[in-house]
Amino acid sequence: MMGWVRVAVLALIILFLSQLNRWVVFDKLFFVLLAVLLVSFVWSRLSLRGLVVTRRTVTDRAHVGDQLMEYVELENRSRLGKLWIEVLDHSDLPGHRLGRVVTLRGHSRVSWRAKTWCTRRGRFRLGPIVLRSGDPFGLFERRLLVPATHQLVVYPALIDLSAVRLPAGELPGGSQLQKRTPYVTPNVATIRQYQPGDSFNRIAWSASARTGQLMVKEFELDPSTDVWLVVDGERRHHVRLSLDAMRQHGEGIEALLDSTEEYAVTIAASLARFFLEQNRAVGLIAQGARPIVLPTDRGARQLVKILEFLADFHAEGVEPLQSVLLGEQAHFGRDSALIVITPSTDEAWVRALAELTIRSVRGLAVIVEPSTFGGPESSLLVVSELTALGIPFVLVKYGDDLRRALAAPAGLTLLNATR
Repeated sequence: MMGWVRVAVLALIILFLSQLNRWVVFDKLFFVLLAVLLVSFVWSRLSLRGLVVTRRTVTDRAHVGDQLMEYVELENRSRLGKLWIEVLDHSDLPGHRLGRVVTLRGHSRVSWRAKTWCTRRGRFRLGPIVLRSGDPFGLFERRLLVPATHQLVVYPALIDLSAVRLPAGELPGGSQLQKRTPYVTPNVATIRQYQPGDSFNRIAWSASARTGQLMVKEFELDPSTDVWLVVDGERRHHVRLSLDAMRQHGEGIEALLDSTEEYAVTIAASLARFFLEQNRAVGLIAQGARPIVLPTDRGARQLVKILEFLADFHAEGVEPLQSVLLGEQAHFGRDSALIVITPSTDEAWVRALAELTIRSVRGLAVIVEPSTFGGPESSLLVVSELTALGIPFVLVKYGDDLRRALAAPAGLTLLNATR
C-alpha cells in the first residue's frame, strides 16, 4: 500500500475517533495529517518541474576493450530546490552505470561522467533516462521520462598484427610468386646483412639499430592479390565458455573473448585491418542467419564496412562451411588468398578447401580449437587432414596470444605479407 494511502486511512480513523469521543486532540491530529498530505502532494507535483537533462558521448563508435565515457548534466531551471532526484538509466549497454541520486538548489546544475568498458560487440541504446522524485515524507512519488536516446556501435576488438604469413601463389609461368627481386616492393621477404652494392633505400634501420650492424631488406615478387576472409557461422560448431572458466583466465583483450564466435570475429577483423593497411583488396564472406558477401575493396572505407558487418554478426547459420566455400567460389580469382576461420571439426570443409587450392586459390585455415572452450570435440582430425593435404593452418586455443599465433602458420616457410 502506498504511503499516502496509509496516512489517509489513519487520518480517517482519527477523524472517526474524534467524532466518537469528542476529544480535541484527535481533531488537531486529523488536521495535522491532512496538512501533511496536502503539502506532500503539492511538493511532489513541483519536484520535477524545471529539470533538464543533457547527456553526450565523445564517440558513437568503439571497439571491444575500449572505455566509453559518457557525460551527464542535470540542470534545475526553477527557483525551487530539489531535495532529492534519482536518475535511472535504461541503456542496454552491458555494465553501463549512469544512475545516481542528487540534490539541487534553485537555478543550479550538477554534472558527472560514467566510465564503461565495452565488453560486447553489437549495437546498443544509450537511454532513455527516468527521473524519480517525491516529497520529503515519501508519501507521493513522481516520475519523468526523458525519451532521448542515441546508438553506440561496438566493433570487434582489433589485435595489432605485425606479420601474417600466406601460402605462395604462382606466377604466370607456373613458378612460385615468392621469388627474390632487386626491386623494392610492398612485400618484405627477409632481412640480411648489408653487402657492398646494396641500395641504401633497402636498409632496415630498426633491425640495424637492434643488431648493431647494417641490415637490408629483401623483397618478393607478389602481385597484390585479393584476400578473402571466410568466417564460419554454422551454429552447431561454436562453443561458449562457462563463467567459471572465464574467471580463471587473466586480463587483456583475450579475457573478453568468451566463445569461439568472438575469437573468429576478432581474428577476421584484425586480419582485415592488417591486409587493408598492406593495400590489399579484402573481401568477407560469413554465413550467419543468412550468407553475407562483402566484395573485395581497398582502403579505410572497406575496413569500416567489414567492422560494421562484424559488429552485428552472430553464428546462427545452418549451412555447412563446405557448401559456403564451394557455393561462393566464383568470387575467388586466380591466386586469391582464401583465409577460412572456423571451429568446425568436420573434415568435409577441408576437402572443399583443397578442391579450391587445386584451382590456384591460396588457402589458409585458422582453426579455433573448440575443445579449449569446453566443447566436446577436438579438431585433431581436421588438423591431420590439413597436414596430409598440404594446406597451411593456424591452430588457435583459448587464451592464446593472437598476435603471435597468426604470425606463424604451420606448413609455411616463406613470408609474403609482413612489415
